[in-house]
Amino acid sequence: MGVKLNVKVTMVKDIIAVIKMSGELTVFTEEFDLLYKEILAYMKLGVYRFVLDFNDLNYLDSSGLGLIIRLAKNAAKHELMVCVICDQPQIRRILDVSNVNKIIRFVRHKEEGVEYFLEKKGGLPKSF
Repeated sequence: MGVKLNVKVTMVKDIIAVIKMSGELTVFTEEFDLLYKEILAYMKLGVYRFVLDFNDLNYLDSSGLGLIIRLAKNAAKHELMVCVICDQPQIRRILDVSNVNKIIRFVRHKEEGVEYFLEKKGGLPKSF
């Protein structure tokens, strides 16, 4: 049995994508490419607000870090940060050691991430 990544995306107010992941965030999963393409599709639709829930993630490698960094760079272009929920010590340590923790915002739960985007000045599109 190969490595597996399970992904569930929930949209909040049509502008915030909450992505809950479990398993392994690595290019070696079949689902990684699908996740990447789905994220690109959201960004093409103007969704730059992402809450990543890593509480059920048990492995993260450099390809997963690269995905997070790309999301963070795109968010920064819109004066936003990617919110990450992570109480897994091994995943949190990887984010800290790689300095990714400096370009993302850690939140305790989904609601805190959503609140950040709703309260963030400029966090909502003008048409909202």
